[in-house]
Amino acid sequence: MTIVALPLRTHTKKDQNFNPFVSIIVPTYNEEKFIETRIKNLYDLDYPKEQYEIIVIDSGSTDCTSQIMINLIKKKGQNEPELKLLTQKNRRGKASAINLGKDHSNGDILLVTDANSVFIKEVLKEIMPHFKDPKIGAVGGRYCVANPEHSLTFSESFYWQLEYIMRKGEALISSAITFHGEINAWRKDLVCIDTSMLSEDLDITLQINRSGYKVEYEPNAVVYEPSAITVRDQIKQRKRTSIGTILCIIKHLSYFIPPHDIYSLFIFPSHRILPIFSPFILLAIPILYILVWNVKIIILHIVFTLAVFCCVFFLLIFLNSKIIKNTPAFSLSISSIFKIAYYVLLNEYLIILAWKDLILKRYTVLWDKAESTRV
Repeated sequence: MTIVALPLRTHTKKDQNFNPFVSIIVPTYNEEKFIETRIKNLYDLDYPKEQYEIIVIDSGSTDCTSQIMINLIKKKGQNEPELKLLTQKNRRGKASAINLGKDHSNGDILLVTDANSVFIKEVLKEIMPHFKDPKIGAVGGRYCVANPEHSLTFSESFYWQLEYIMRKGEALISSAITFHGEINAWRKDLVCIDTSMLSEDLDITLQINRSGYKVEYEPNAVVYEPSAITVRDQIKQRKRTSIGTILCIIKHLSYFIPPHDIYSLFIFPSHRILPIFSPFILLAIPILYILVWNVKIIILHIVFTLAVFCCVFFLLIFLNSKIIKNTPAFSLSISSIFKIAYYVLLNEYLIILAWKDLILKRYTVLWDKAESTRV
């Protein structure tokens, strides 16, 4: 077994004059509230209009999404990028919609996004120059919670700030762990979308890494999208994400055992595989306490664990304040600590529910929208 140790990657200055043609793919299902605003947002991107197209794939919507798109196509101006509408009579899942868009795209680079997301206007200018490097197979942008004022979304916003730090480090060492479903760009000829996957974005990054290409992270390419503000919708989203992660691990198991590079040896296992098993590790601790039943050892372990947790937590707070730009400073308080603790425990519980649904095969590739994100 040979592990390829890659040198730390140095980032050269991006060539802003490198403007390859890109196809933006927007899968939709009942998005009449957002689709017109979304298209306007994509029209306003700071990128040569003749160098990108927008492809909307409507998967069996029962509202006016398709009709709104037809009207937008009729009204499209000459100085606006090409706008297309593809329709599927029945819902087949996001991966199927992306495949259809891929088949009808003119760009060698595809960028997938959601209908209720909002790009800053520099997204394409920040992402596309990375593809001048032939070793880059994909580029992910930075997701920001659009509604961090709620208790659940406050904790999730902090979580994504930590993800920013980790993905930036991963991309520097080797390759970013994955990218967001709300903003991901990749070379069309490297990817075969698997319609059985719930987390098609994670599957894409694994395909690209296995092909010997790298996934870059571009934090200046920012996308905003509301996060779920109810526990029910959080459960719906996180369960699906966890099931999708487990399915990807199973599909690509031969990439991790034995590991082939630093990504499969350390980056992916520490960031994705370990968290999937973390609830069972936590549940094993009290069982071990009972088996050991040595008060001194138990107290020592609890104190040591809390000390390590506090050190890591405050280190992350420090890095959050020093590294992340253009983000409100995290205000540390007793209430914020409890919010984060609740969010962490909730997610551990949701991972257990995900395992249960996976074993009982109670899942589908059709995305079940969280209604509290559609405001």
